[in-house]
Amino acid sequence: MTTGQKPYLFKHVLWGLLGLVAICGLMKVSNGAGFLAMFAVMIPAFAKNRASLLLWILLAIPMLTVTNGFLAPKGFVFSIGARVAYLLIAAIMIMQNVGRRSPRSVTPFLALFPYLALQALTSSMGYQPIISYLKLILFVFIFLAFYGIACAAGSRREASAAGLRAALLSVACFLILGSVALIPFPGIGKLGAAAAIAQGLSPESVGLFMGVTFQPQTLGPTVGVMSSLLLADLLFSVRRWDPLYLALLIAAPILIFYTSSRTAMGTWLAGMCFTSFVFMCASGVGARWKGKALGALTLAGIVCGIALFSTPQMRDKVMAFAFKTGKTAAYLDDTSFERLTSSRQGLVDSAMIDFRESPLIGTGFQVSRALGARDIRSWTQLLSAPIEKGVWVTAILGEGGIIGFLFFVIFLIATFYLLLTRRAYVGACALFVFLISNLGEFTFFSMTGAGGLMWASVFAGVAIDAQRLRRPLPPWGWQYQMRPVPQPQRAIPAGNVQWSVSHES
Repeated sequence: MTTGQKPYLFKHVLWGLLGLVAICGLMKVSNGAGFLAMFAVMIPAFAKNRASLLLWILLAIPMLTVTNGFLAPKGFVFSIGARVAYLLIAAIMIMQNVGRRSPRSVTPFLALFPYLALQALTSSMGYQPIISYLKLILFVFIFLAFYGIACAAGSRREASAAGLRAALLSVACFLILGSVALIPFPGIGKLGAAAAIAQGLSPESVGLFMGVTFQPQTLGPTVGVMSSLLLADLLFSVRRWDPLYLALLIAAPILIFYTSSRTAMGTWLAGMCFTSFVFMCASGVGARWKGKALGALTLAGIVCGIALFSTPQMRDKVMAFAFKTGKTAAYLDDTSFERLTSSRQGLVDSAMIDFRESPLIGTGFQVSRALGARDIRSWTQLLSAPIEKGVWVTAILGEGGIIGFLFFVIFLIATFYLLLTRRAYVGACALFVFLISNLGEFTFFSMTGAGGLMWASVFAGVAIDAQRLRRPLPPWGWQYQMRPVPQPQRAIPAGNVQWSVSHES
């Protein structure tokens, strides 16, 4: 970004935020049917090739999917409407992008399709082939919708990085600042007993803060991924301290602390550290800005560390948060790694049982032994079959066996390598944090839940990367410009210019 150029238009951020609030209001008075207003937004987005509006839609639909039921009730009309919207977007994007060259920051995600093709073959011998294929088809269509919008937003000449960034910030404000605004309203922002029972959550979840999302386990990881995405965009693209970015980044850990989610806090910490590390090692970033930013990040880390561990009371709160215990010192002394991981042990054991059942090819895409034993009598049961798999390592082993696990690891290695070597740093940071969050709860293939919003954030990141890389800098961070070189001894013919080098500020 050149000096003086605005990183985003604040009025567009407000319009995007008001659009989300308006659709929530329509859903509130119509039991979810107001979501159909999204189709009215999609028409001009496709008709006029509005890339920034397409990116807003990419983020808004999954955001509304995980929004608090009090703010945006979701009934049968919403469920069908969201799926139809994804199907329509995928079809239109495929037709528009045929014959066009996809941005180099987006194409690495095609490496996931060999794993999906393998799952399509092996799921026929799994616990519930019909459920596996329905979930696989739904994931592929939503994935293609995200991929197509990212390609359009990142490659079209009429698209601007400022417009794409405004779309991202409007959804980030809704998620983060909207959740902060609900802290004084526990009746809305905290999980109630009825909602916990309806979602099949444990009694311990009652009373935990969930903000604008429908459960605490959703708010924490999504805020972690979003805050890492914002930090990466600030460091690599904006390259200046912006008040709105700073407000969102400061509010993120406060929200995560309110959720009492260790997974979310670990996700946030890993994202901050990984983004800072990539920024420290990245090429194509001005040395002056890199020095200032790394100094500020180091100072912020030191101040936070001192604030957290400066007094015994703060240390007790940190330990109580980490081990989900009370504030008694006797209980805090009895801590161990087993206690820290006990809440996921049952799901891990279940996944390993599936792995032992079929260690080579697994037991099928997004199914479990419990689903295999269930008597399915209606399409509603097929379309809404819930699944919870624990951590991604054992979940992939259970679903795909050794062969599927190798395919998935190859996808991860290839994607990270290509993103980093192609300088798609924003997308790489978002994907890393998304993967880390799946060490606590496996949402990687849950497109109609928290995973959908995280995938949308990743694709928004690579779309912003693509816009930033349309005029790439040389590896050492210098910028070449065409400037006339004055020569007072003789007249300079018209159009005679020479190359000079100026350092990027």
